[in-house]
Amino acid sequence: MREIIDKSMEKNTFKAFGEFEHQESVLMMWPLTPFATKTNEFNREQVAIDIVKALMGNVKIIISCYDEKMKERAIKLIKAENINVCEILFVVYPCEIIYPRDHGAEIMVDGHGNKRVISFDSSTYAMFGKGDAISRNLEAYAKFHSEQLGITEIIHSQLTSEGGDREFNGNGVMMTIEETEVNKRNPGWSKKDVEDEFKRIFNMEKVIWIKHGTYSDEHMYLGPIPDEHGLLNAYRSASANGHIDEMARFVSEDTIILAEITREEADKSYLFNINKQQLDAAYSILKDEKTLGCIPFKILRMPTPEPIYIDIDKGDDIFECFISASETYGGKMLDGSPFPSGKMKVLPSLSYCNFLITNNVVLAQKYYREGMSKTVKEKDEMASEILKQAFPDRRVIAIDSLPLNLYGGGIHCNTRHAPSGNC
Repeated sequence: MREIIDKSMEKNTFKAFGEFEHQESVLMMWPLTPFATKTNEFNREQVAIDIVKALMGNVKIIISCYDEKMKERAIKLIKAENINVCEILFVVYPCEIIYPRDHGAEIMVDGHGNKRVISFDSSTYAMFGKGDAISRNLEAYAKFHSEQLGITEIIHSQLTSEGGDREFNGNGVMMTIEETEVNKRNPGWSKKDVEDEFKRIFNMEKVIWIKHGTYSDEHMYLGPIPDEHGLLNAYRSASANGHIDEMARFVSEDTIILAEITREEADKSYLFNINKQQLDAAYSILKDEKTLGCIPFKILRMPTPEPIYIDIDKGDDIFECFISASETYGGKMLDGSPFPSGKMKVLPSLSYCNFLITNNVVLAQKYYREGMSKTVKEKDEMASEILKQAFPDRRVIAIDSLPLNLYGGGIHCNTRHAPSGNC
């Protein structure tokens, strides 16, 4: 495999495809443990199985497993669903973070069908250093993914970046978050430096900068957040620490889906009120943006899910992450408040914008369970209808993604598409 560092991009005819364009395959990662909590209420493997079911017959599926034992378990569970596992490629890579959207191969294709991969440095969502063992492992994943696809050319950028914070319209425009890409991931780089690098490696003409991500998607150890009563008694269960795919997505060359919080919702919820400020600021930028052909972007507004708080305690994965982080951070969260030490309430990374677009199917996230407020169900249905409006020629399949969201990501994060290069 050839790895090309700082290669001249002269006569570059390679294109970054929009996710809504034709795909060759979708890679997903199998969860490390069956359940998100010891109550066995949040089945992570069921989410994985639902994703596989929805994608079968639509696009080639690649499933990445931590080790051979996990691979055998995944095959057994999928077989039990009467799915032909011979049609799925199972691969093994020891990665503890199951979000290939962020670290998998970012593929570009030229007019002749030649493919190359753009890879980046990693700081594990700005939680560890670039030289940390976990970060280095994540950096290597793009090369591993490339090998599975038979792509031999890799362009490496010294930018630190994750795929969940890069959205492409398929015709020279990229959308990302300024605070994330400049301040959080690449301190020491100016905004112009980062933009110039994105334009160089992706053959882009325009970068749309959203100032901030959502409040709910900030660093998981930043500090307490409002609970259902508006009191600072809850915490983020995990987060991507500022990704565009939690709030805004390209669904065509000239159409963007953007999350929305109404004034009425903000008046009733302290959490919604803070998030509304970020989403309104994003809208104020996007409403004035245009395609390279000077066509104003059409903006479809997507509801924001109702907050769903989960109680966790000793023995739950997320709880143990907080205990471990408390030792690392000296008992103080980033805002100076003490780390929680007992039973705690967490908010998963809920979003209707974290959907996956494939050739004939769009995988949406839903949240309603028996006993929840009818508002949760109404918003689930509204989100699906908006996706049907955006993709009238594709099926929209909604999956209960709450077990996955507890770990800071969703269906889009858990998958990585590979463009075919065909329109």
